[in-house]
Amino acid sequence: MEDEDNGSSTRSFRGNVCEPWIDDQLDLNSKVDSVAERFHETARRLGIAHNHNDPGELLFLAIANWKLDIVKELFEQFKVNGSERDGMGRTPLSRAVDAGYEETVEYLLSNKIIQVDAADKDGLTPLWRALKQFGSIRTSSIAASLIRRANINTPNNTGEYPLLWAIENGVRSSTEQWGNHHNPRFRGLTKSVLSLLLEREDLDVNQIDSKGRSALLLAVKTENRTAVEELLKREDIKVNSCDEDCRTPLSLASETCRYSMVEILLRHAEIEVCSVDKDGRTPLVWSIVSDQVENMEHLLTRDNQAINIPDKGGRTPLSWAAEKGSLTTVKLLLDCAGVDKDKKDNGGRTALSWAVQNELKRSGTRNPRQENVRIVEFLIETEGIDNNSEDKNGRTPFSWAATNADFSIVDYLVSSGHVAIDRPDINGRTPLSWSAECKRFDVVECLLSSKDINANSKDSSQKTPLSWATCEGNQRVMSIIIEKDTDTLYTMVSERPEQPEQVKLLLDAGYDACQPDPRGRTPLHFAVSAENIESAKLLISHGPGSINRKDDAGRTPLSLAVTKSPVLAKMLVEKGAETDDIQPSAWFHGNKDSIGSIICVSKQGATQRLQYMTRDNFMEELAKPLPSDHPRMRLFLCKDSPPPWEYGSLLGFNKSLTDVNLRMDMKLYTDPNSYHKTLYFLLESSFPGSFNPWYLKKAEDIGSGATTISCLAIQHSKSSPGPGSQSADFLSTLQNSKIPDDGAEFLIQFLNAVETRWTRLLRRAEKHIRERIRLDKEAPSLKHYQQSNKTTPSEDFIDELQSDVSNLYQLRDIMEDHVNKARRFVEEYCLPYNEGKGKQLAWDTIAQLKLRVNTRINRFEQILRDTLQFEFTRVSMAEARRSTALATSMRRLTWMTFIFLPVMLASVRCYL
Repeated sequence: MEDEDNGSSTRSFRGNVCEPWIDDQLDLNSKVDSVAERFHETARRLGIAHNHNDPGELLFLAIANWKLDIVKELFEQFKVNGSERDGMGRTPLSRAVDAGYEETVEYLLSNKIIQVDAADKDGLTPLWRALKQFGSIRTSSIAASLIRRANINTPNNTGEYPLLWAIENGVRSSTEQWGNHHNPRFRGLTKSVLSLLLEREDLDVNQIDSKGRSALLLAVKTENRTAVEELLKREDIKVNSCDEDCRTPLSLASETCRYSMVEILLRHAEIEVCSVDKDGRTPLVWSIVSDQVENMEHLLTRDNQAINIPDKGGRTPLSWAAEKGSLTTVKLLLDCAGVDKDKKDNGGRTALSWAVQNELKRSGTRNPRQENVRIVEFLIETEGIDNNSEDKNGRTPFSWAATNADFSIVDYLVSSGHVAIDRPDINGRTPLSWSAECKRFDVVECLLSSKDINANSKDSSQKTPLSWATCEGNQRVMSIIIEKDTDTLYTMVSERPEQPEQVKLLLDAGYDACQPDPRGRTPLHFAVSAENIESAKLLISHGPGSINRKDDAGRTPLSLAVTKSPVLAKMLVEKGAETDDIQPSAWFHGNKDSIGSIICVSKQGATQRLQYMTRDNFMEELAKPLPSDHPRMRLFLCKDSPPPWEYGSLLGFNKSLTDVNLRMDMKLYTDPNSYHKTLYFLLESSFPGSFNPWYLKKAEDIGSGATTISCLAIQHSKSSPGPGSQSADFLSTLQNSKIPDDGAEFLIQFLNAVETRWTRLLRRAEKHIRERIRLDKEAPSLKHYQQSNKTTPSEDFIDELQSDVSNLYQLRDIMEDHVNKARRFVEEYCLPYNEGKGKQLAWDTIAQLKLRVNTRINRFEQILRDTLQFEFTRVSMAEARRSTALATSMRRLTWMTFIFLPVMLASVRCYL
């Protein structure tokens, strides 16, 4: 019973429900089969597999194969999506443009579903694809169709706009390109893309591309006259639009285009002739710098208000014309009413200042250098222009000419007499200085030929024209300035830090290294004073004669070096500087911080040396072995007193017991191993020693004694017989740095020092005697002696005079001792140990010493004797006048007073 219910129930459902559904499905399947059959038919017509059932893909295939009927069928019967995209993101319209079938494009454009401005993955719209393929008849027609329907203000993926693209690429119409003007098929296609774009009222003609260019700017830059004219017809055009540099179409046209383009722009009522770019330059300036004379004339005709408009640098059109224009442009500007002929720019430079710059002017077939000269001549002769105007650096037009201008301009300016040719700027630099630095040989030569030029002028940095000329590759300029320069080398070798490269360049160019200045100083004096060692070496190598040259004050380079630097002193000595005039103490002035207290000046052949040493290593130096090639002469001097060799104890001599006489001892030592003989001799004196208090006042007694003169010599025997010098070491406290040639010369130096002490002593003795007899005071009158009450005998005075005479006798004895010992030393040394050399000169020195000292002693002695006689007479007269019993004697004494006394006074003064 249950089974029956279920079955009947099933049967009831199928019968009542499934049958209508099955009927519908059968009807639908019949329709699907019909559509599928048509797809298969369409696919077969396109030549692809029969099972291809995608209508979108069939659409793209139909477009690519120019099957317009299929395209229509797909749209009208199969209702395909017109906005569908292929695998590359391209729309049917984009593919139709690529296919180049105008009818297909037109059909698609007529379909409202189609998105005309849909861009593909590359950002290109159908219009841009048509423009990129522009050139053939079909693509031109397609482009024309798209221009009428598409958004023409949309840029492509690179920021280009259709309008600017058409101008830049100069696209013409299809008929113009292919010559089909009379083919009825192509009527209506004779318009260019630009014309088609400009017909659109919604076109933005002022759009700016990614490079900051407008359509009008681009048309001018490409010199597309047609485009300019078409653009200017639009009422909404902005004729003064600017690019990134704020340059207007007129500015660009004035610089690069022919006058016809400028003329077209100037016809527009809103054009701004005086517009300025980011540098402040007007179209007039650009026409000048590019020498577009016709453009310049058109601009001035339209509006000459720009003739004095300065740019951001303050430069006017005349300034630019003077530098970069031609004589024609300069004249055109100067002929304009109201032009400022001498206006200065921000740097203070005028048109004339720029005119002398060496910018070759564009002047057709005319010689450009002649054109430069013509402009300068014209400006010089024009009234209202200051030929010597100074800029902010104080430089005149001629100063700039000397630096940059062609020589013909310089020659004209110098010969004209209208400019100052030696005026310095605010830094003190003259035109000669600038031309010398710039290696302008012809200009330098021209300037130096003028008597108005000072070749030694110095600027604020103390540099002369020759200083600026001193550089590599400028020898000709240096050589010609050297002939008139008297200062540069002195200044250069004095500069710190030193510039040896510059000094060498000057010396190689011919500068005289020995040339003295007005005070007798050579460049070497200056180099030493500045402690410039390398410069000093260069000066010596180029002028050896300057090493011992004395200035007007008697100073040699070495005398300056010892006060500055021991390194300099050593170098000069090694180069051959004479040490004769150097005081021993001076060697240590420039070496105060050194522990060296002894110097050794040596000579061996042609080689000299200077060495500083301490007391500790003095003995080591003294014991150095003798050279084998040339005799070695060494002089040792000590900074402090007493020296290590004082009193001769160093060589075994005993201290002298007397301090006024000379000590001259000699020892001969023979080495028992080598039989080498060495002679030691000692010359020593403390004269005048204790003799000083005789002529000194008591207040001067303390510390008045002279120091001891200690002279030791170590003379070695010669290694071979025959003439020649012997090696010797001289240990001295003399005020003399000359290395003696032998012991005889050392003796002469010693005797000269002794004579100096004698001279000092006798000078002070003379002063004492003059004060004693009152010769330096007013002489007593005759009336003084006639007044008995004012004349008092002075036994003390007579005793003092007698003491002075006694001291003079003592001095004579000391002198005799000095002479005898010196003579004995000469006899004992010169012949046995010095082969007789120097004997006669030593004898002459001794004789001169004796003569000069004894002459002065004799004179003093005679003065004192005469004074004593006078004093005795005066005392006798006084005593006689006091005795009234001796009247006759008194009269005789009176006669004696008037006659004998004046004679005595005259005699005393004569001796003194």
